[in-house]
Amino acid sequence: MSISLEGRVAVVTGSGRGIGRAHVLEFARRGAAVLVNDVSREHADATVDEIKAAGGKAAVSYDTVATPEGGAAIIDRAAAAFGKLDILVHNAGQIRPAYFEDLTLADLDAILDTHLRGAFFVGQPAWRLMKGAGYGRIVMTSSASGMYSHQAMSNYASAKAGLYGLTKALAYEGQRYGVKTNCILPWAATTIGQNNPIPDMLKVWRLFVSEAMDAKLAGRNTPDSIAYLAAYLVSEGCEPNGEAFSVSGGRYARTFVGVGDGWTASMDGLSADEVAAHMDQIRDISKHSVPMWAFEEAAGVARRL
Repeated sequence: MSISLEGRVAVVTGSGRGIGRAHVLEFARRGAAVLVNDVSREHADATVDEIKAAGGKAAVSYDTVATPEGGAAIIDRAAAAFGKLDILVHNAGQIRPAYFEDLTLADLDAILDTHLRGAFFVGQPAWRLMKGAGYGRIVMTSSASGMYSHQAMSNYASAKAGLYGLTKALAYEGQRYGVKTNCILPWAATTIGQNNPIPDMLKVWRLFVSEAMDAKLAGRNTPDSIAYLAAYLVSEGCEPNGEAFSVSGGRYARTFVGVGDGWTASMDGLSADEVAAHMDQIRDISKHSVPMWAFEEAAGVARRL
């Protein structure tokens, strides 16, 4: 299969460097016209110049995703430059790490505004265009730090886990309009934590990953490895909808939220003590299902009854 994005118009937020830059370079190489969005003019301009020098089509936006006005301006810029919009990758990101008790309101708002609210601010105007056209591809950028997490990242984890929920919601709503939404959880060596180191990161990392294991991973967490998956997910041939995919050390895998078969109670005499008595069965995940939508979980319970 040769993935072609010829004739498609893509917006990638936060694409002046890192993973976002890898996305726009890959999309442009496959024929898409791309809007490079980054609040850093230096990095955004450099990426646009690189795309154009290679014969690609690119425009630039310096607007922030963190306000409704900024999100609308990003989408308006793409539509004005290229006449339509087919693809949105919400990749813009930052971190403001701190242990939970030390988080400030500014730490919380900055992360929610960029990651979660930003997905709404840029996503809604993009959605309207895609819905009207009867076609679209959206990719949200979640994180292993959101779905599984670790220390000093409760604000970031909350925002990134929220993007998983938003992915599911948009995937359901978009089915009838030809709009598919999926989610990526990337591990990549970037500069996102350069000025905001995560407290005790190496100490905690070493509890799980030895120096020898580090050597095995060296050179495998590249932004390009993320972009290759994104190129498929934004293509017309993309089959998944409402799914999440981890890319870690060159390993590609679906990430999912499942539910165990659990314990189906009789409602007669049900009590907290009865629930406690069956906790081993409730926690058992050896038999489980992965509902695609919320109604499927309820239907599964009804079928067992």
